[in-house]
Amino acid sequence: VVVSVPYLLVYFHRVAPAVVVDRLMAEFKGTAAVLGNLSAIYFYIYTLMQIPSGILADSLGPRRTITMGCVVSAAGSVFFGLADSLVTAYLGRFLVGLGVSIIFIPILKICTEWFDPKRFAVMSGTTLLVGNSGALLAATPLAVMVDRIGWRAAFIIIGAFGLLAAVLSFVVLR
Repeated sequence: VVVSVPYLLVYFHRVAPAVVVDRLMAEFKGTAAVLGNLSAIYFYIYTLMQIPSGILADSLGPRRTITMGCVVSAAGSVFFGLADSLVTAYLGRFLVGLGVSIIFIPILKICTEWFDPKRFAVMSGTTLLVGNSGALLAATPLAVMVDRIGWRAAFIIIGAFGLLAAVLSFVVLR
């Protein structure tokens, strides 16, 4: 399960912009289409990085790839939280998408190396379960956090959790 914790961030960041869209529209005075693209940039880079993700997992190894992905997504989350313009917010979301895009494939590689092939389905399913719990955390818990401390502070804190996931990955994965 620990190996799947970084994957929680993947789903969290997929859903998170929807929770703060009204605040982003007010802050950046953008239209729904502009803010839809702010959310979609995550998916654009995620899609483009799937083949490079496998190459990185094979060449650098899953440990380094996942750790690097967590660090980049954490930086993107902090950058997003500190954004003073829509362009900066786009760059933050781009970094988030870039970072999380290289997490799932290395986790699957770990599942094939650490576990008996008969357990691959269980392990990949567990990874998906943990990942989807990130989407749950990006719903009501994120909304409550944003109401209490604001969207900017929330994304900075989420960035700190991303760094924690990077440290956890670096220490646990071998």
